[in-house]
Amino acid sequence: MKKAKFFGLLIITVALLALAASCGGAATGEKDALDEIMEAGKLVVSTDPNYAPQSFLNDQGELDGFDVDVAKEVAKRLGVEVEFVTPEWDLITSGNWSKRWDVSIGSMTITPDRKEALYFTHPYYYTPAQFAVHSDNTSIQSLEDLAGKKIGVCSECTYEKYLNKTLQIEGEEVTFPDWEAGEVRTYGTDADAIQDLALGDGVRLDAILSAQPTIYEAIQSGCEGGCPMRMVGDPVYYEPLAFALDKSRTPSDKLLAKLNEIVDAMHEDGTLTQLSIKWYGIDLTTKVGQ
Repeated sequence: MKKAKFFGLLIITVALLALAASCGGAATGEKDALDEIMEAGKLVVSTDPNYAPQSFLNDQGELDGFDVDVAKEVAKRLGVEVEFVTPEWDLITSGNWSKRWDVSIGSMTITPDRKEALYFTHPYYYTPAQFAVHSDNTSIQSLEDLAGKKIGVCSECTYEKYLNKTLQIEGEEVTFPDWEAGEVRTYGTDADAIQDLALGDGVRLDAILSAQPTIYEAIQSGCEGGCPMRMVGDPVYYEPLAFALDKSRTPSDKLLAKLNEIVDAMHEDGTLTQLSIKWYGIDLTTKVGQ
């Protein structure tokens, strides 16, 4: 009887331990990231201050743009204040944020390698990747003419991976060029690459690859009056863009579910469409062809 009772208690103990493990943070008393945000009354958002019209510093020195407006609306729907931080892009994509910010709302493409360190929400919009050259250039008229050229891109972004032919995008098929760049020159932000191209045709760069809305905005109002650039060819791929959360911050299940709920609601009630038209002049909230 004693032996049977012992084994019975052992089985119950093992079952309870397994249940505790399956419950994760709830069993250990850890608060979900959403609970911490609600208690703090503040959502800390990382974004890029040099990425107009997605996010940039306006004439008053305040962050402005599509992503900034989206972040403000998300915080409003959560019922908390919003605070912005502007870390380097590679710090955001690498994860391990140590709770320095809660979420990235910065037009991040969903890729398999980033999913190793980050959780992603449902896409909130889609953007085309576009090549551009200096407006004085007359020799580059097609994408094939970019073979052997110096092309500027942001470091650790999808554009660099595209030119290196390693890019993978969740749910998308990427077709790579059958030509090779002479040099892929990387920059901290797209704005830095644009500034180097604006110095003159071939002075530092022959071309750049960036988001089409970013290039359009730079041509219209960048470089203190309009960057001297023109677009070349059609967009080479389209990117599903999402909010990102740090996987090392656990548990975050409730936060991810809540953000997905907000993204879906902002699609359904037209908020994202309105903000896209406000900042881009077109609706980028659905895939091309859908």
